[in-house]
Amino acid sequence: MPGKPPDLFRFWEELKRRKVVKAAFVYIAVAWAILEASDTIFPLLELPDWTIKFVLILLIIVFILVIVLTWIYDITPEGIKVTDRVDSKGVELARQKGMDTSKRPGKTKSSVFYRYAGLKKIVFPILIITPVILIIIFKQRFTEIIGIENPKRVAARSHVNNAKLSFQAGDLAGASGELELALASDPKYSYAWSSLAALSVARGDLNKAVLQTIEAVKFDPENFEAAYNMAIALDDKKDYHQAVRWYTEAIRIDSSFVPAYSALGRVYNQLSQPVDAVLILTTAIEKSPDSEYLYLVYKNLGNSHLMMDQYDEALRYLELSWGLRPDVPETCLFLAKSYEAAGKVTRSIEFWQNYIRLETDTAETGPAARHLKEITIRHLQSIIE
Repeated sequence: MPGKPPDLFRFWEELKRRKVVKAAFVYIAVAWAILEASDTIFPLLELPDWTIKFVLILLIIVFILVIVLTWIYDITPEGIKVTDRVDSKGVELARQKGMDTSKRPGKTKSSVFYRYAGLKKIVFPILIITPVILIIIFKQRFTEIIGIENPKRVAARSHVNNAKLSFQAGDLAGASGELELALASDPKYSYAWSSLAALSVARGDLNKAVLQTIEAVKFDPENFEAAYNMAIALDDKKDYHQAVRWYTEAIRIDSSFVPAYSALGRVYNQLSQPVDAVLILTTAIEKSPDSEYLYLVYKNLGNSHLMMDQYDEALRYLELSWGLRPDVPETCLFLAKSYEAAGKVTRSIEFWQNYIRLETDTAETGPAARHLKEITIRHLQSIIE
C-alpha cells in the first residue's frame, strides 16, 4: 500500500505534463456549450429529440479521441510531434533539484511503445464498442442518412403519405386502403399503425384505435404520433389518468409538439388540477411562442385561471385565444363565464350569444340558452331598478 500514492502522484504529474488535464477541462467546457446550444436550437429547427442524444454520444466518442491524442501527441512550434516519455525517477530527481520537468528529452521507440501499451487495453475496446452501440441504437437513422433502406419500408412510407393525403381530403376509405397496403409491405412500420389508429379514432372505433396504437408503440417507442393518438383515444373514453400518461409520453418524445401540451392542460382541468394545467401550458408558450396551435393553449390556460377564480388572468388569455380564432365555441363559453364571474354582464351576454350561435351540440346549447335568458332578465331588472 505505501507504494500506491507515489504511483498515482507520478501518473497525475504525467497527465499534466502531457497537457491531458488541460485538454480535458477545455473540451468539457466546449462540449457543455455545444449541448446547451443544441438543446436551444434543435427544437427551433424542429429536429427530433434523438438528435440531441446523438450529439451527446458523438461528443463522448470525440472526448476519448481527444484524451488519447493529447496523451500521444504534442503541438510544438515545429508542428505536431509525439510526446516524449520522461523517466519517473528522472522526473522526481529533477523536481527535487528545482529543474523544469516539462522540457522534452530525446524520444525513443521504447517511449512510444510505453505510451501505447498503457492505453490500448482500455481505450481501443472503448473506441470499437462505442460506435457499435451507437449504430445499434440509431440503426434506422443511420440507414436513412446514408441512403441504405429496406425497399419494403420505403414502399410502406409511400403508402402512409398517400393515406394522409386521402385522410385530409375526407376520403377515409381511400386512406384505409393505403394503410392496408403499407402494412402488407412492412407489418412492423410503426407510423402505418399510428396512422391506422388515427383513422379508427376518426371513425369512432376507440377500442381498435387503442390496440393499433399499442402495436405502433411496440415497433417504435419513439413514435410521438402513436403516443398522441393513444392519448386521444383514452381521452375520448374519459380515461383521463391514462390519457395524462400518454400525452406526457408524446411530449417527452417531441417537446415541440404543442397540441399535446394543450390537450394535457385540458385534461388536467378535467381532473380539477388547474395548477398542473398552468405549468404545462405556460411551458408550451415558452417552447413554441409562434405555434399555430397557440389559440388552444390560451383557451385552456384561460379556463385554468377561471377555475382558480383568477378572472383578470382568465380574461387575458381567453381574449388572446379569441383574437386568434373567434370561431371556437368553447372559447366563447369560457369568456362568457369569466365576464359573468367578473361582474361584466353586458360582455357576458354577448359571448353567451356567440357560444350558442357557434355550438352545434344541441344538448349544450339548450342549457346555455336558458342561462342566457336568466342573466339577461336579471340584468334588465338591475337597470330598471
